[in-house]
Amino acid sequence: LLKNAYGGGDEGATKAWRTACVVPSAIGIITAICVVKFTDDSPTGNYSKMKKTNVMADVSMAKSFRHGALDVNTWLMFVQYACC
Repeated sequence: LLKNAYGGGDEGATKAWRTACVVPSAIGIITAICVVKFTDDSPTGNYSKMKKTNVMADVSMAKSFRHGALDVNTWLMFVQYACC
């Protein structure tokens, strides 16, 4: 369809292929920008605003990693994924 719109032949096919890749990419980028700009981080709100208002505690990365690494469910999921 796009090949004929660009005049056919090899050059038309090349331009059509580029268009077929560019249009979905542009739609994906626009969708990503809209998601980042217009949605919340969680059902209770944005993390940055919750940290500023002290609704959410500020946890260090090491403490969060330690908590996840010592959780039994984490290791069960690790074994399950390793078996697949």
